[in-house]
Amino acid sequence: MAIPASGPISMSMLATEFSSSQTSDYSLGGLGTKLSSAVTYGQPVSMSVFYGQSLPVSLTSFNYNRNSQEEYEEACALESTDDVAYHNGSASYPVANDSVFRNSTGTTAVANGTYKMANNKAMTITGGSGVVSEINDCE
Repeated sequence: MAIPASGPISMSMLATEFSSSQTSDYSLGGLGTKLSSAVTYGQPVSMSVFYGQSLPVSLTSFNYNRNSQEEYEEACALESTDDVAYHNGSASYPVANDSVFRNSTGTTAVANGTYKMANNKAMTITGGSGVVSEINDCE
């Protein structure tokens, strides 16, 4: 989610962007150094520098078959895993509750369905937002 390009900006918007429950005692200069168009730390910073900004996304690429299946057995039967997707988890491949995207910027979620991954597992995505609900081993 990006900060709006115009209009009022609140501390709760910044807290959402930075995935924090804290809404006070922020260092705007410190937060500004983490944005996609970073500001120089130590410079005076106003809320207006956050207009249209977003926190850069760090995603891990992995290979999979982008042809969605209804069941994991059907996904596992697919041969190719030459397509590339990206996830926000810390492992090489996504696990349950990771978000999976079709692009490296994390703006296009992978659609609901079950997909074979190159690690010989199948991931199931439900809920319409690219979140992995289940991982199954392909046998």
